[in-house]
Amino acid sequence: MFPNKPEGYTEQELLEEVAGGNESAFKLLYDKYAAKVYTMGMNYLKSPFLAQDAVQEVFVKVWKNREQLTTLNSFPAWLTTITRNQLINDLQRQIPMESLEAIPSGDPNQHQTSTSNEIDFRELEKAIKIGLNSFSPRQQEIYNLSREEGLSHKQIASKLNISYDMVREHMSNALKNLRKFLENHYTHLLLLWLFFRNN
Repeated sequence: MFPNKPEGYTEQELLEEVAGGNESAFKLLYDKYAAKVYTMGMNYLKSPFLAQDAVQEVFVKVWKNREQLTTLNSFPAWLTTITRNQLINDLQRQIPMESLEAIPSGDPNQHQTSTSNEIDFRELEKAIKIGLNSFSPRQQEIYNLSREEGLSHKQIASKLNISYDMVREHMSNALKNLRKFLENHYTHLLLLWLFFRNN
């Protein structure tokens, strides 16, 4: 039985056990991936308390959707998507109404203004992806490892076998380039991105 062999299991075996309702297997899955979710939470929310809350919410969703686990092509990718959606929802709840009202609408011929003070994080994500396409391959790689995978600068440096200072320089340039891109093409999303980046 699975609980008698905590070492040497494959990830597919682990997912199958969780899908079948094995709580011991779920705890192992939690222990394996909670740190990744927490790191992403810190990158988005900048609060240990909120990041830990996000970890709990994400794994509640994993448990509730456990029957899907055996059909996934990649559990880490699925977990990243669930985590990002949870963190976006958490950020939405944090933004004060006065910030929403201050978001400029941009050119009405190019952009449709938001209604009922709703924030379109999905549009911002799409705009960021478009902007990233103009970056150097190394900038794209480092930005994605930081924002999508939740890795620290130190972890990125180790993973790519480059210096910590080089990672910082690439991230700084990526953020400057992304801000310039949004200023030029998606003015109505700039304030939202600044909040998203700094909080």
